Amino acid sequence: MLALEHVAELSSVAGEDRALLALRNQARELLTPLLLPDRARHLWRYTDPTRFLPDTDPTDLTPTDVGPTWRLEEPLSVAGLLAGGALRVVEVDAQARKAGVEVEDLHRAKAAEMLGQAVPPGHGFVEDINTAAWRGGVLVRVPAGVALEHPIRLRVVAGPLTLPRVLVVAGEGSSFEIIEGHVGGDCSGGKVLGVTEILVARDANVRYGLVQRWDPGIVGHLTARARVAAGARFQLSLASFGGSTFKADVGAYLAGEGAEVETAGVAMGGDQQHFDHHTEHIHEARKTSSNLDFKVALTHAARSTYTGMIRIARHAGGSEAYQENRNLLLSHDARAESIPELEILTDDVRCSHGTTVAPIDPEQLFYLQSRGLANLQAMRVIVYGFLDQTLARLPQTTRERIEALVAARLHTE
Repeated sequence: MLALEHVAELSSVAGEDRALLALRNQARELLTPLLLPDRARHLWRYTDPTRFLPDTDPTDLTPTDVGPTWRLEEPLSVAGLLAGGALRVVEVDAQARKAGVEVEDLHRAKAAEMLGQAVPPGHGFVEDINTAAWRGGVLVRVPAGVALEHPIRLRVVAGPLTLPRVLVVAGEGSSFEIIEGHVGGDCSGGKVLGVTEILVARDANVRYGLVQRWDPGIVGHLTARARVAAGARFQLSLASFGGSTFKADVGAYLAGEGAEVETAGVAMGGDQQHFDHHTEHIHEARKTSSNLDFKVALTHAARSTYTGMIRIARHAGGSEAYQENRNLLLSHDARAESIPELEILTDDVRCSHGTTVAPIDPEQLFYLQSRGLANLQAMRVIVYGFLDQTLARLPQTTRERIEALVAARLHTE
């Protein structure tokens, strides 16, 4: 059993309407009784789901409550309290504000009809816990036809128990980049259960970056899903560096004809870190296309599992999809598992995937050492080369941020 005894009180204190309370109660009913995933299922074979269960009732308002959730400050930023004192910061520049970009407290945003479109109730037990108990949410709405030069930034600091909720709504024909960064303070044993939904309207172009660099000791599960309409383009950038145990569930529904999705990600693990990434591209409409490139580099006794699903519906003919996952092992104790999957219900498609798990090529290492590089320097050059093609796919702002994190990780090994 999972204690969820204060859902109504949490919703009332947050100032939510009846529709949001109904959504919370629907999620609570799905968790009563709590049925954890079968460990025989491959999505949970390598990661214990009990690691993500809250130690106490996540709807309990003590020791911190949800208010005041948001306040607008200059220069053009919004900040709010999360459970455990964690701080979420949303930054938008003057151009975005002038163009009508809205940043709202999700508790009071009258957005219940949009929540659940990309992560519906029943998606998973972690997502249902978030839906029933989230506090400290933000709605970012970009009007139709607006093109932003600078990215919108979100920052979430991990607390003892952090349950953030993000909803991004991209208007028809809009174009912008949004970066969601997760960092962790000194809270060994802290847990983060986050859900982000991105709704991409017709002909919009959205670049979304999810960057996780928690401090050691954080256990977290982040879900980010998009629903992409006809003619729209969605680019998802994923970077995983921190925490002790991290599981990610990211992907997109290609819901309209001609929708395009590109996912590029990197993960770097060391010590005894445990990473588990699941991606899913679901082609629901004709002539849609998706491309995924995800690379992992591990050292010491780090572990990584990757599971990627491409699903093409019966009525989604003329679609194309490609999925690639490469894993580089930098020590004898590092381990990686890769499970690519295809579920194709029509023969009018072009679909393929590739995966590798391998150590550094000793011939490459020898070549660089013969040119005067020390062993550690040679390994760094090889890792940079391994990740470079993936990083080159990312938007410039996200790429620069992730490249700095890669450099910092390599120079501490």
